[in-house]
Amino acid sequence: MNRLLSIALLGASLTASQPEGPEALSVAPAAQPALHALWAASVAAKAERVACLASLADGDTLRIIRILPLAVGADSTAVSAGASLEQCGPPAWQGTVHTHIPLADGRRPNPRFSGADRGVMLMWWQRWKMDGTFCLLYAEDQAHCEIDGSRLVILPSARY
Repeated sequence: MNRLLSIALLGASLTASQPEGPEALSVAPAAQPALHALWAASVAAKAERVACLASLADGDTLRIIRILPLAVGADSTAVSAGASLEQCGPPAWQGTVHTHIPLADGRRPNPRFSGADRGVMLMWWQRWKMDGTFCLLYAEDQAHCEIDGSRLVILPSARY
């Protein structure tokens, strides 16, 4: 009996800790070509690329509306966090999107944010004092997005 109560309490606490927010990701048709172009530029340069991202929470769906690539030739590992923080802030932008490309032939790119990515996400929240939208392109047509800041909402990876 005690074991069942412990399991029930654990399940309740895990459910209760899930933050409220969108549960699905959608990319507006107008934003799709720009995301494909960001990926193509990244693959061609064999370097990660970064862009400002505009999003809108619409009921249970987070919609990516548009993106604006940062400086041509910018590598997400070389772009200063200060540049993306200043250029990708509200009200026009709600966060950033960047690419993770394969680092070696035959290897798949990491579909999750790195520790360094999370550091920049924290800096964005500290700078703008609002939750941000952050997306990671890890294939030509696949993205992983999160809302991060005062809460963390992890959206299921999606094709666009």
